[in-house]
Amino acid sequence: MPIRTNEGNIQHTAGDLSLLRPDGEVVRLASMWVERPVVLALMRHFGCIFCKDQVAQLRTIVDDIHAAGAELVIVGSGSPQMAGFFAEDYDISTPVLTDPTREVYRTLEVRRPHRLAFIDPRVFARGALAILRGHRQRFGSESELGDTTQLGGVFIVRPGGGVAWAHRSAFAGDHPSNDAVLRALRDVTQARAA
Repeated sequence: MPIRTNEGNIQHTAGDLSLLRPDGEVVRLASMWVERPVVLALMRHFGCIFCKDQVAQLRTIVDDIHAAGAELVIVGSGSPQMAGFFAEDYDISTPVLTDPTREVYRTLEVRRPHRLAFIDPRVFARGALAILRGHRQRFGSESELGDTTQLGGVFIVRPGGGVAWAHRSAFAGDHPSNDAVLRALRDVTQARAA
């Protein structure tokens, strides 16, 4: 899907949604963007090879995100325990949350296509790249890992809930480049400073 800018405010539609930390503690989504912009990365599920590849790449720009005065927040749809395992496996120092109900995904209009969409040749090509980078698919129940047919997305949310930038995956493995994320974040932080 195309990248869109200035999509409106999600404070009232998504801000009050409750997510879970790996320890099971409930967190309001809006608490993530109270003081600073947030790069909100919605992953497909915690066993997803594409998500592992995406998070491994995003991890390399966490210092740049922090230097811009923002935070990276990763959201999956599995159990809090799997969120914790995922954060530990990938040495993630930023918040990792889970939304087992997928309400955030619905609110942000992230696609959940029919299972046949996963036979797209682009999925196989991205999967091969992820395997070459050392990632492996993990199998388990949807209650543990999350919804296997859910697609992901990356959003930049300003303090107050304004969505400044959005990339909704068109297929599994469709992620924006780190350069695109950082360019959009710079635009947000420069506009905020002006």
